[in-house]
Order: sequence, then structure tokens, then C-alpha cells
Amino acid sequence: MSEVELLEPGIEISVRFRPAKNLPFINAQARVRYVLEGVGTGVEFTNISTEDRMRLLRVIHRHTGDRRTRPRAPLATQVQCKECYSLTFSRDLSLCGMFVETKSPLPIGSPLTVRFNLNDNNQVVIAAAHVHYRLAKMGMGILFDDLLPEHRQAIEDYLGSRHEFSPERTATGSCAR
Repeated sequence: MSEVELLEPGIEISVRFRPAKNLPFINAQARVRYVLEGVGTGVEFTNISTEDRMRLLRVIHRHTGDRRTRPRAPLATQVQCKECYSLTFSRDLSLCGMFVETKSPLPIGSPLTVRFNLNDNNQVVIAAAHVHYRLAKMGMGILFDDLLPEHRQAIEDYLGSRHEFSPERTATGSCAR
């Protein structure tokens, strides 16, 4: 058994890994951000090819997307989020939540209040939510915690007008966490 070299935060390392069995190896330079003894090491890529970066992002999005159980529809809108300290954007919406684009996503579990327009009729939805997952420098997936019945109905109507959507297809009660 060989001795394992302990990594210190801040050092530069070369990494080689396969994001999935069917994909080629990725070679990149990285900086150690943190070490959790007995668990693993968090790294930040400092030099990775555009092709490898895109391959890795597709794997990440595919895995987060595969677990989606709620119908989604495109929604390009501005999202007001006072906790984000900036105006953010969304590209899609489900009855349970949305992905909010921001360069500075909040920590997982953070509570927030979002406000956004559903359509050109200035139909505003306001929801208490929390951060379900985050992608550094890209954004965060949020789940709605509290929607007024009229806001929930407005989202159902919006989803129904975009593709085949049936409220019966969604679980009763709150969204899965």
C-alpha cells in the first residue's frame, strides 16, 4: 500500500478523469479549493479545454435533468431576487421551481423570495423559495416553498399553454425535495 500525498488548499495540480464510463478522459489543470479528510478534495479548474468543459457541463446537466419529475417549459424572464443583490434571469420553469442564472449563486438551502413575470400580460408571480442546487458561475436551481393559489394556477396555465401538461401528472402536495 502506497502513501497518499496530502493536498493543501491553494496548490496547483494536474488531474485526469473520466466524467462517465462512455466518455474519454479529461486532462486539466486545477487548484485545490478544500480538503475533507477521508471524504475528498474540491478543485477548481484553472485550465481546461473548451471541448472538455462543454463535455463535463453536458454530463452535469444530464444528471440533474434526469431526476426532473415535473413538466418544464421555456420561460425567458427577468427574476427579481433581493437576496441575490442583482437582477437575474431564468430560462425555464416548472410547477415546483426554476433555474435562475447568476454568476454568484447562493448556498444550497438558502431561503429567498423571487418575483417574475409569466407572460406579456404583466402577470407577476411572487414565491418564497430555497436553493436546491447550484452550479458555480452559472446559477442555481430553486424550489418554490410557498405559492399563493392564484400564482400556482398561473404557472399551471402557463405550462399548459406551452406543452402537454396535466396537474394530475404531478404529485399531490408539495414538490419532492
